[in-house]
Amino acid sequence: MQLNRLFETIYILLNRKNVTAKELSEKFEVSIRTIYRDVETLSATGLPIYMSRGNGGGISLLPEFVLNKTILSDSEKNDILSALQSLNAVNASSTNNTLSKLSTVFGIDSLNWIEVDYSDWSDTKKTVFETIKQATVNRTLLHFNYYNKNGDSSRRTVEPITLWFKDKTWYLKAFCLNKDDFRVFKLNRIQNIEGTNEHFEKKDFPNISASKEVTIQSTKIVIKVDSSQSYRVYDEFDEKDIVKNDDDTYTVTMNFVEDEWVYGYLLSFGNYAKVLEPPHIKDILVDRMKKSLENYS
Repeated sequence: MQLNRLFETIYILLNRKNVTAKELSEKFEVSIRTIYRDVETLSATGLPIYMSRGNGGGISLLPEFVLNKTILSDSEKNDILSALQSLNAVNASSTNNTLSKLSTVFGIDSLNWIEVDYSDWSDTKKTVFETIKQATVNRTLLHFNYYNKNGDSSRRTVEPITLWFKDKTWYLKAFCLNKDDFRVFKLNRIQNIEGTNEHFEKKDFPNISASKEVTIQSTKIVIKVDSSQSYRVYDEFDEKDIVKNDDDTYTVTMNFVEDEWVYGYLLSFGNYAKVLEPPHIKDILVDRMKKSLENYS
């Protein structure tokens, strides 16, 4: 207990120029005399800690003091902080405290190099993400309802392996105990997720072709887009996939997993885009537009 208190005292002093014995005694719920003994213990280790009396007095470290950190190069320190910042960006709530402490120990500012905005996700989806993250890190089982592409629901128990982002979609790679096999689950189709305290032994996810739950087979789609949609063309596609035509229209080639999302995405261009290939997707879109018209007739 004393060791933890001493260690936290050092962090407090690194973050603050001065702190009173009374403040520390209240924080750690010990007597002021115990705090004085802690200061003596820290001083005996060679730490440049001192106490001053009077107005503005208290316990302090020498201003030029930082912990010995020569074991890491500047580049390695920045790599560590960058990695923690990236975890923080994906809603790793426990990372903030660690990031702050290491920034203090290293004597450099936290690297705020990445920010991920989940504003298009509900709080429920954020909860799904955080629950999966915790279960993956701690290697504990997850329970959830999963809806397949036909809308059929089933209750699953899985060993989470990796969160995977591919083609604008989040997936969970996992070993499904119900199917006794590896699976890939779309996060958008996961409902009523529950974490557990049941641990499992780590498994390595096989080649993606071995997964069954989501067919990871893309379809080449070519569309012709009106010039008025140039902002979308350059926002949503790589330059190598865009050809600007003589009439100022664009021919765009994309490779997506063919599903309802893709059909809705193509229809989102309205009358400003036309599918050139493959022919069967043109037929599917025509059928959906006819059904939409029937809803308003």
